[in-house]
Amino acid sequence: MRKVIPAFLLGFAALSFQVILMREFAVHFFGNEITFGLILGTWLLWGALGSILASKIKFNSNRFLFLYHLLLILFAFSLIGLRFSRFVLHSLPGELTGTIPILFFALFLSFFSGFPLGLLFVFNIHYSKGHLAQVYILESLGSAAAGVCLNFLLIPFFSNWQMASILGIFIALTFFISCRNFRSIPLFLASAIVMAALWTADIPSQKIYWAPLSLVESKDTVYGTLHVIKTEEQISLYSNSVPIYTYPDLASAEELVHFPLLQKPYSEKVLLIGGGSGEELRQILKYPYTQVDCVELNPEILRMSFRFLPEEVLRLFRSPRVHIIYEDGIAFIDKVTQRYDAILLNLPDPFSALINRFYTREFFLKAKEKLNPNGILSFRVSSAENYISYELQDYLSSVYHTLKSVFSVVEIIPGETNIFLASSSLPPLSADALSKDIRSLNLNTTFVSPELLQSRLNPLRVSALRDTILSGGKKLNQDLAPISYFFNSVLWSKQFKSFESKFFSRLSRLSPFWLLDLPLICFISILIVLGLKRRQHSTYFLTPLLVMGLSTLIVEIIVIISFQTVHGVLYQKVSLLFAAFMMGLFFGAIFGRIVKNRFGHMIQIQSGLVLLITISTFLFTKRPPEIYFFVFLFFLGLFNGDLFVVSNQLYLREKKNYGLGYGLDLMGSFVGAIATSAFLIPLLGLPLLLKYVLLLNSFCLLFLIWGSLRGRYIA
Repeated sequence: MRKVIPAFLLGFAALSFQVILMREFAVHFFGNEITFGLILGTWLLWGALGSILASKIKFNSNRFLFLYHLLLILFAFSLIGLRFSRFVLHSLPGELTGTIPILFFALFLSFFSGFPLGLLFVFNIHYSKGHLAQVYILESLGSAAAGVCLNFLLIPFFSNWQMASILGIFIALTFFISCRNFRSIPLFLASAIVMAALWTADIPSQKIYWAPLSLVESKDTVYGTLHVIKTEEQISLYSNSVPIYTYPDLASAEELVHFPLLQKPYSEKVLLIGGGSGEELRQILKYPYTQVDCVELNPEILRMSFRFLPEEVLRLFRSPRVHIIYEDGIAFIDKVTQRYDAILLNLPDPFSALINRFYTREFFLKAKEKLNPNGILSFRVSSAENYISYELQDYLSSVYHTLKSVFSVVEIIPGETNIFLASSSLPPLSADALSKDIRSLNLNTTFVSPELLQSRLNPLRVSALRDTILSGGKKLNQDLAPISYFFNSVLWSKQFKSFESKFFSRLSRLSPFWLLDLPLICFISILIVLGLKRRQHSTYFLTPLLVMGLSTLIVEIIVIISFQTVHGVLYQKVSLLFAAFMMGLFFGAIFGRIVKNRFGHMIQIQSGLVLLITISTFLFTKRPPEIYFFVFLFFLGLFNGDLFVVSNQLYLREKKNYGLGYGLDLMGSFVGAIATSAFLIPLLGLPLLLKYVLLLNSFCLLFLIWGSLRGRYIA
């Protein structure tokens, strides 16, 4: 057990800390896929460098013991550094942060965990007397166990810091007992005390983070971390630092509700997706015949709201005309048989794949099916009163043309937020007509009032906005090509005075040749050069590892975004998805240890990867059930674990560098994580990117076959 437990704990700690760090990054740097890609990519980069440089450090048992306990302490301090990062950035709590600062903090903070984990992989091989496959198997099993533990035992009940505290003490205690080295008692006590301190410091540190605002409650949920902020009489609710609502905010509620419902003032059934503060319900219930289905994904949003909103608002939620449903909005629309006169989206801009699902052509088609004839779909997105920049034009144009591809009539109401109204038939927007309806219904409104409508719906203003949007690009936002999410990220980056805005803007105008064709041509050229060299046996063993790391991370991110798009519960189940992949690694590594014709088996594995990716290019477009994603990741891990062990066993016959193969695998994963999440998926779409991953692996397979035919390998 003394030889087994350290390697198992290595995998257990690696996945646990990775998931916790990603969840905590989502809280402080907005939980979109660019953020996830940056933290995952930088984590893998430091892990790669740690494993490669481990050969330069002489192994001894004291360093081995010290590094395990140091890892726990460094991880605790990385969480502390992340929580107080806004003071370094001189930003306010909940304020947007540019991509460059996020990348800087991802590089800095992931070093404290990724680098020692890379070192420990190699140290564990030395500790087990050179049994690389055994360490890899145990590490994979530990990671799988961590994923299951997080998903079922920790995430539903504890905050991120509380989970880190529990896991840190468990790892420190288990490692100390397994090693039975009493000289390490001070190290054990130091790491255990630091990890225990995270629990007690959780809420006080959050209050410091939100100062000078007053944090009155915080709760980690399976969908995100919620914060309730109180400023005098104002209540604000944030989810992962993204504002969900502020109460009172009469202007937002009125424009969300009255512009669409004044088009159909006698609506009987309205669907509101996103519960909000209750002010939206107040406005809807001003229409005498209307009943509301209010759909909210996260039950804790309304439960926390009920504890802080005034009684007059709570009565609205208890009204017999209001029906509250705790469910994902898309899942609800998929199964509901009721048809609606109006569907109102009370959601943020599509800053992530989770929110972007409600702005795609596929969702608009679903919504149209659930609308009565001439029913209205309405939502609002951020805009500008006067100047529409090129970045904002691209964003608004993608939203408009996506709507227009489904609905015959799309109207846009200008303002700091643009209100989109979509229907099969709508009367022309007229300030006079809307004002007449407001008076006839005796509506008491402040911001959508006859006095202000003349300015908001000025024909010249409406026409200028429409002309600007129509002259922009015509890229459609789709589930598998979330371009609006990318354009929103470009628009977000425009707020920061750095090169990132220009970088993202130029990326959005590049053709697939520069993003995919040229890199693939360069890769093929390198393979040809390597294949022509003599006595380069190790090339045939290490190249598949690099390709495997690159393509596996791309496919994993595609799976994650597809899972988020179809089921919308990624924040809850990301650890279980990782666990499925790691369990595949475990069984694949076991199988890789027992094969005999290792190079021939490498060709078989690479062929299996090509086949698996080929199957995925068809199945991901069919909106498969949850179980498919877990099964797919298991088999992806199975091939990866098998290939890793076999290729390393071949390489280690030539050189005893235990960390190089592992480092190349992680280095390829780093490139895949950064490029894929930041721009390749939204710009090119999942199907096209998968096809290029298939080509990449196909050429790698041909390279191995070429080496086999030329006898340029060690059997």
